[in-house]
Amino acid sequence: MDIASMPKAELHRHLEGSVKTRTVLDISRRKGLPLASFEEAELDARVKVRTQQENLQSVLDAFKILQTLFADYDAIEQVAARALEAAYTEENIKLLELRYSPSFMHCLYPELDWQKSLDIILSCVDRFERTHAFVGGVILIASRCYGVEAAAKTVDFAVRNKKRIIGFDFADTENDFPPRMFAAQGRRLAEEKIPVTVHSGEDGSPENILDSINILGARRIGHGIAASADKSGQLFGVLREKRITLETNPWSNYITRAVPELENHPLKLFLQSGLCVTIGADDPEALDTNLNKEYSLCVEKMGLGQADLVAANRFAVEGSFLPLDKRQEAARLLGFSKL
Repeated sequence: MDIASMPKAELHRHLEGSVKTRTVLDISRRKGLPLASFEEAELDARVKVRTQQENLQSVLDAFKILQTLFADYDAIEQVAARALEAAYTEENIKLLELRYSPSFMHCLYPELDWQKSLDIILSCVDRFERTHAFVGGVILIASRCYGVEAAAKTVDFAVRNKKRIIGFDFADTENDFPPRMFAAQGRRLAEEKIPVTVHSGEDGSPENILDSINILGARRIGHGIAASADKSGQLFGVLREKRITLETNPWSNYITRAVPELENHPLKLFLQSGLCVTIGADDPEALDTNLNKEYSLCVEKMGLGQADLVAANRFAVEGSFLPLDKRQEAARLLGFSKL
C-alpha cells in the first residue's frame, strides 16, 4: 500500500499547530522574537511534542511558543500559505478544512484586526484553490478556555462572515468548560445555520458528546474517543441515526492520553459499528505528524486496511462543511463517484 501517494481529505487541522520550525525561525528573526535556540534542529526538539503527555492540558500548554508568532499580518499569511503547500505537496491532501481560534491567534497582539486576519487566510485558500487540484475552507474556533464572553464575540464574528467561512468549532478541554456553558452560542449558530463541530469526548465523557450534539448542535465531533465507553449503545445509536461524523486524530489522541496505547484506539471499532469516521492529523507540526504517519499508524497499530482508509476519506468528503460543488470536486479528485 503506497500511503504517501494516496489522495486524502482532512477535516480536523488547526492552523496554529501547522507551523513548521523553519517558519518559527523566519518569523522570529524578522520580528526579533526571543527563542531558546536559533539552530533549527535544536529548536525543532523544543517546539514539537513528540512523547505522550500527562493529559490534554499539558499538550495545550506547549502551544504558547506558537502563539507568539502571529505578530503581524505577514506572519499570518506566511503560516497559512506554507500550511496549504505542505498539506498538498507532502501529504497529497485534496480537501482540507483549516480551523483557527481568533482569540488564541490574537491573544498577544490585540492590535491586529480579526477581520483582516481572516481575509488574509481566506485569500490564501482561494489562491491555492485556483492554482492546484485542491479544495479548502476555513472554520472559526471558540477557545472555551477564554470563557463565555470570548465565545460570544467569536460567534458574532462568525455570523458577520457566515457567507465566507464554512463552519464553527468549540475547542479546548470540556471537563472545565462543558457544553452547557455555551448553550446560548449554540442556539445562535443554529439560528444562523452555521455548521458546528465540537471537540468532545477527547478528555470528557460519552454524556459530553451527547450534550455537544443536543445542546451545541454538533454535526461533527472532534476526537470522540469517549464514545467507545458508552456501554448502553445509546450514543452509537444517535451517531448512526444523525450521521454525525467523528473526526479522529490517532497520534494526537495518544499524545494527550485520550488513549493509553494506539492499539487501544477505537477507530476500528467505530468503522465496524457503521459510524462515519475520518482520520486527521490535528496539529501536524506541533505533534510531529501528518496524514501519511496517521494512515501508517492506523495500518500498523490498529489493523486497518486500504478499504478502511478509503472509507474514512469518503466519510470526510460526505461530512465536509464545504458547499456541494466543492465536495463534488473533492470526490472527483479522490476518485469517488459523485456524492
